[in-house]
Amino acid sequence: MAQIKTPRAAYVFSLIGSIIILISAIVEFIFTSIFSLIPFIGLLGIPFVVLSIIGLIVGVLSVALSIRLGSTVSEGEAHVIGALLLILAIVSFFTAILGGFIVGFLLLLVGSILSLTWRP
Repeated sequence: MAQIKTPRAAYVFSLIGSIIILISAIVEFIFTSIFSLIPFIGLLGIPFVVLSIIGLIVGVLSVALSIRLGSTVSEGEAHVIGALLLILAIVSFFTAILGGFIVGFLLLLVGSILSLTWRP
């Protein structure tokens, strides 16, 4: 029986990095929401809440794309997903507490580069 070739290393790195980014975005959203309720900070905290919401969206999208990467067998599809994950990794660096405590950013970056260079 032939074994199906999938980008396993890219999948593992990008999934772990995406989960870390998502967790850091959730933590950032909770803290910015709490600090926005403090008097005299209120409206000043709104841009940070917006950034944390963007971080949540980036985290959810990167987790979904990482899961999709684990089930792909097409080289072209893996490259497209890798390019999208690379864009999300760069965006996450600015939105989700420095890209998920920097570790999540680096793992997602490595996973996306592995996906871009993957050959079956």
